[in-house]
Amino acid sequence: MMDPEENYTEDPGFPLNYEEDANIIMHRDCHFAGQFSIMLEYYENEGIGIAEDISIERIRELAAYEEQFGTNLATLLLTGSDAEKVAEVRAVYKTLREIYEVRNPKHRYPLLIADLVLTEEAIPEEEMAAIIAEKGAIVPSLIELIDSDEYYDPLYPGYGLAPGNALACLQKIGDKRAIIALFESIGRHDFFNEDVAISALWHIGEPAKEFLLKVLRSRTITEDNIRVAIALVAFEDDEEIAQACWDILHNLDVKAHPIFAGYLSLCCEGLTNLADRDAFRTLALTASVPQEVKDDMQTILHAWDS
Repeated sequence: MMDPEENYTEDPGFPLNYEEDANIIMHRDCHFAGQFSIMLEYYENEGIGIAEDISIERIRELAAYEEQFGTNLATLLLTGSDAEKVAEVRAVYKTLREIYEVRNPKHRYPLLIADLVLTEEAIPEEEMAAIIAEKGAIVPSLIELIDSDEYYDPLYPGYGLAPGNALACLQKIGDKRAIIALFESIGRHDFFNEDVAISALWHIGEPAKEFLLKVLRSRTITEDNIRVAIALVAFEDDEEIAQACWDILHNLDVKAHPIFAGYLSLCCEGLTNLADRDAFRTLALTASVPQEVKDDMQTILHAWDS
């Protein structure tokens, strides 16, 4: 494999956009056995793994170049590390498919997880229903899936969608053993997965609430405190949570921790003590409070006033 910098000095005989086209070749080689024909059919049928930044017109152009010049574009566009990643992804595909070849497996869980990862359904209702039916027994397997960074990568089996589907299963199952894994997934990848993880914590209920409050009350302010405050917003109108957040907020250096303060503010809707509500209003008018925090506090004031 050539160094990508060297590629720019060579003329393959047809126009290439090295960064964008390398992305297409990686996608082809990881998911479609290195065959443009399979990739084109998939894109023409609008499969769930279509990458938004890849145009079907460019796939056709590259396929034509490859056929005309008899050159596998991977040799021109992919670096050694790219090739290693393709090999790694293909190995994962092979491992998943081998699960279906096991006769009389001791557990159904690997097969159910493979079904979830390899599904071609945008909303894999059948696969998710089969997993949810296993209830708590399959929770460790789901946790392993959402803890795996690789499966968030759209080049890996599942096109980056499998962890979100696993989170949705955990939301329905509502097992407290998933609390820490759900908590750690907040802020880890995309907002959609974050929302599902927060909703799953809310569905678990009291055990999740107790865990979140314990982390919230730790003295050192870290990313974990912010994650907790984000999650606790879902527990709206909860008086215990509102009081815990207000106890921290009114003693906090708001200017030094505006993001944390904003989320704490949004958790205070459940305050019932009138003196605390008045103090909250006073803080919302304090000049030293950053405007973004004031905006969040105004949201709560509007809720109280209405």
